[in-house]
Amino acid sequence: MNKKGFTLMELVVYMALIGIVVIFAGQAFSDSTKFRVRSQNMLKAAQEAENVALLFKDDVSQMGAKSSLESTVAGDDDEFSVAYKSDVYMDPDNASANAVDSSSFRLSPAAPSANANLDTLIFRKIRYQESGKFGAVEEVRWYLNSEVLSRSCVIISKASGVSDGDCAPAGSGLSEMEDYAVEMATNVKTFRVQTAVPKIRSDAATADQSEELFPGDGTSSFRMVPRYAEGYYNYFTAENEESNSVKLSGFTSNYDLETQSPKEDGKLVNQAFAFQKTDHSGTWATLCALNANHFTFYRGMEYEIYFEIPYPSNSSDKTKQFVPGRDHMAVGFRDASGNRPSEIDDFLFYPPTTTESGNVPRTMRFSVQDTVKNVCLAFTFASYSPDAYNGTLTIENLKLRRIPSSQYAFDDSKFYVSTVDKQSVRALKLILEVKRGGITDDDSGETGNVSLVVPVPSNGPHG
Repeated sequence: MNKKGFTLMELVVYMALIGIVVIFAGQAFSDSTKFRVRSQNMLKAAQEAENVALLFKDDVSQMGAKSSLESTVAGDDDEFSVAYKSDVYMDPDNASANAVDSSSFRLSPAAPSANANLDTLIFRKIRYQESGKFGAVEEVRWYLNSEVLSRSCVIISKASGVSDGDCAPAGSGLSEMEDYAVEMATNVKTFRVQTAVPKIRSDAATADQSEELFPGDGTSSFRMVPRYAEGYYNYFTAENEESNSVKLSGFTSNYDLETQSPKEDGKLVNQAFAFQKTDHSGTWATLCALNANHFTFYRGMEYEIYFEIPYPSNSSDKTKQFVPGRDHMAVGFRDASGNRPSEIDDFLFYPPTTTESGNVPRTMRFSVQDTVKNVCLAFTFASYSPDAYNGTLTIENLKLRRIPSSQYAFDDSKFYVSTVDKQSVRALKLILEVKRGGITDDDSGETGNVSLVVPVPSNGPHG
């Protein structure tokens, strides 16, 4: 008889093979499940980190807002108010000059180390009513405590009839603010805010990082030297009376008194160059060639010309007869050959016609697309009206300076700036890490990481 079946040995081998297959299949299934869970945790962590970062950006980008639209009247200009500006600054009235803080934010700790795990960001902003009018100044606090990222706020000042909203009432301390805190995220491993470092700052190590270009060396002294005996350029008087003041007079006229009209071929011009007040002598061209008197402007940096023109003490001064559109006053730059650089146009200005306008400084800001080298500061005048040329003009407190907030960078070796330089910060960087899926303290789980730069253009007094 033929008997078919498995021997005991064959059955044992078969079962062993099946066991091996089951083990590998189970491991593969387990690995697949773990990978799926890890992927889900990773996506969840990344999504939550991005959501929090977007909320942070929307909130912080309003930092330092100062003006509000208070009225709109048909036929009239809109009226904007900056009455609450001082409330938006952190500490603008400190008795110590080095402690004056005209920014709208602070960090805690104020000077975090490069490997610091967390910061608290505190900043101020205006909350607006639906009409655009001022509602309140809020101080907002983003902070991390036991891996919980929260946001709270407190009222600094507010308009009559406006509610506190989601903020703690004015005068509340940190403990009262906790009652108004909103949980933004949990299991946050890192929350750090880094300030952009202005290139131009108080602790600048080199001369090209200082703010003032002219007169320089911490002085306000300057003088003016006329350009004349060249083509259409006529001599006039520049009286360097005081260290920070120059009085100009004796302007040339392009007006024909006989015909009572401007001369058709009138091209006579007065021009004076501003130099440091030193003992150097020579023509304007010789002085312009000196390193201390000429400047180079670079792409990516913003510059400003600043000066004041006081109202003339003589009430009958003919400068008040200046005719806009006919008479010409301008400030700009010329090279040692007297040519204007094509990158920088001259800036027109008018003399003061009232005592109030005499208190308003003249400021002209500019930047260049390409580097402009070795140019000097020059004032140009041309008169085509009957009387204005008989007047006098005083230029005071003339300065040429770099704008600190126009160029900055994030420096991992310098996580903060000094109090006096905070007003020049124009961007903050958020570094955020959120964990998902960890079971024990040793298990970090999956993390979502965000590094986000937030522009804060309204921070500081010029914002």
